[in-house]
Amino acid sequence: MAEIVTKVWIVEDDCTSCEACVGSCPEVFEMGDDTAVVKSEGEDAEFLKANSEGIIQAADECPTEAIKYETA
Repeated sequence: MAEIVTKVWIVEDDCTSCEACVGSCPEVFEMGDDTAVVKSEGEDAEFLKANSEGIIQAADECPTEAIKYETA
């Protein structure tokens, strides 16, 4: 069974605004003023569940490991 993401966030101090997460998972991540951010839908458990694979991929591809997540 695949992992189900229950929470996702970005450590802003670690983000270099490279946009890799937006490229990997634009459903969840977008660029804010200075760093990438999790879209407001990221508070919804069903939304996170449906996008778990993309979130995990984006976290794996983040060059600074700024994307953090928890799984069920």
